[in-house]
Formats: sequence, C-alpha cells, structure tokens
Amino acid sequence: MKPGTKVNYYDVLEVSPRARPEVISAAYKVLMKLYHPDVNEGKGDIAQLLNEASGTLLNPASRADYDRDRSSLEGKIIKDYRVIKEIADGGFGKTYYGEHVMLGAPVCLKHGHYVSPQDERILMEEAASIWDLRHYSIPTMRDFFKLEDGSPVLVMSYVPGPTLGRIIEKNKKLDPENVAWITERSLNALKYLHYNGVVHGDVKPQNFIVQPDSHMVVLVDYGLSLIRPSENSSSKGYTPMFASPEQISGKPLVPESDFYSLGMTMLYALGGDPLTRRVPADVPDSLCDFIKKLIVRDVIQRPNWRKEDLAETISNIRQKEFGRRRSGMKPIPGF
Repeated sequence: MKPGTKVNYYDVLEVSPRARPEVISAAYKVLMKLYHPDVNEGKGDIAQLLNEASGTLLNPASRADYDRDRSSLEGKIIKDYRVIKEIADGGFGKTYYGEHVMLGAPVCLKHGHYVSPQDERILMEEAASIWDLRHYSIPTMRDFFKLEDGSPVLVMSYVPGPTLGRIIEKNKKLDPENVAWITERSLNALKYLHYNGVVHGDVKPQNFIVQPDSHMVVLVDYGLSLIRPSENSSSKGYTPMFASPEQISGKPLVPESDFYSLGMTMLYALGGDPLTRRVPADVPDSLCDFIKKLIVRDVIQRPNWRKEDLAETISNIRQKEFGRRRSGMKPIPGF
C-alpha cells in the first residue's frame, strides 16, 4: 500500500503529525503491548499496521516522503473546490491551482499542511490583512476553512502570469522603461494597502505577478503582512536581500519599509547588485535617483505618502525619460 493513500500512520500510532521520533517510538511500544498477537490473539492486522507505521515514521527519509504524499491535495475535492495541481511548496505550506466545483472559476488554494498553530495563524493573518480590500493589483480573498485533520486552507483568486523573479531569472535584467511601469503599478498597490493600514512586509520579485500582455502587476503573499502595526509590533519574518534595515533589526514595520524593499526590487530587476546597492550605469539619472531615495537606510529619510505621491513621481519620470506615461504594451522579452 502506498503511504498516505488509505491509512493515516499518525492516527494508527495515535500521535500528532508534529510528533518527535521519541514520541512516536514510545507510542509504538505502548500500543504493541496491547495488540501484539502473542498477547491479543486476533489482532495481528493491527500489529502489522503498527509495524508499518513505525517503520515509515521513524525513518527520516521515508517519513519525509510519506508526509509529502499524505499532504498533497492534488486531484481531491475539498469543500467547494477541486484541486488540480500544485504550483508552489513553501515554508508555510503548499499552494495549488484549482477551480470552484459548480462555477468552474479558477482559484488559488494555500494549504498549511503541517497542521501547526503557526501555519493556522499565518494563513489567518494573511486572509485578515486583505479580506475586505478590492484592488486590481491585490488578490481577492474567497474562503477560509479547515480540513478534517485540522489543517487550514486559504482560498483566493487565481492570478495567472510569471513572477517578476522568474522574468528576471530568464532575462537577467529588464530595460528601464519596463521596470518603470512595473514600479508604478506596484506603487499603486502599496498606496492602497498603506491607506488601509496594511504593511506588506515581504515586497520582493517573487511576490509580484506580472501579466505582460495586459501590463498588469499583482502583489501577492500577505503571510508576513501587518495590519496597522504599532511600536510594539514586530516582523514575522523577512527575505534578507530585500528587507529593510529596521525589519532585519526587529524594529516595527512602517509603510516606508515596503518602499525600501521595492527600491531593492527595482535595483535587482535592472541588473544591479542588491549587496552593493549600486544601480547600473545605463539607468536614467532620474530613475536612479528615485531608487536611491527609496533605499536610504534611515527610515526617517525615506519618502512617505504625506509628503509625496510616489506613483505620480514615477509617472513623471516615465514622461521625462521615455517620452510617454503609457508604455504602449511594450513587450517583455521572452514573455
């Protein structure tokens, strides 16, 4: 029998999926005393299952394979959704492409398959951060529920398209005009989020989905977002290459923290080195200056919405440097 297809070995051993090997071993010994054929005649099938379960879960490699197979939702129908394929596997769970069973509408499902309080808290906070927000550059929250094993599932609108990270990986760098319109779309999303009290907290190339044909940009993954952070709020995590100095040092996040991360994302997209923070020489001066003021280390010295509408600023830069505020659906190479 393939692990995870019919039998839940954790249930067989009466332990949590997060149980340590020592706990699993202890549970096995206790249960075998009850169900060993020499002690309890006619219970040989249970003893065999106990042996299978302990043999699988006490071997690190086989347990990893078992957990991976067991946690997969591919091909299953959960609540009102048909799970079609896995599209990502991250530290907080797996992400799937699926569809509403009755409507056939595409959805994105995030599953906290480790069944831990941390998974549940992260997904709940992600849902809460943008549950009532509606913006063309923000995914729409659809549903939140738990499976029978207690693992949480967050359902949101499915946004097709490559991530900015994937685009950069393929092209190595983007030309300044493409980076400028992507930045303007991103700033419009951040302006809306910040106005509604949400700091994204994890702005990076992998969290921007770009739709080259329509020139739309969607900011995704709100697992590290904070709602109306206070001086007592702390970061829930960060990506070192793109995180602001205050985030890395554990200080409270503010909207300007997202600006720093966006500036580093722009630099990276242009082919610059985030470690040295040097902007490539072929970048127009006004765009270079714009990036530099976003990535100032002192958060107080960065621009803020009260003093400057950054979306308008980048629009003016586009007019000055490229002679137009609209890019005319300028293609992105390879996409």
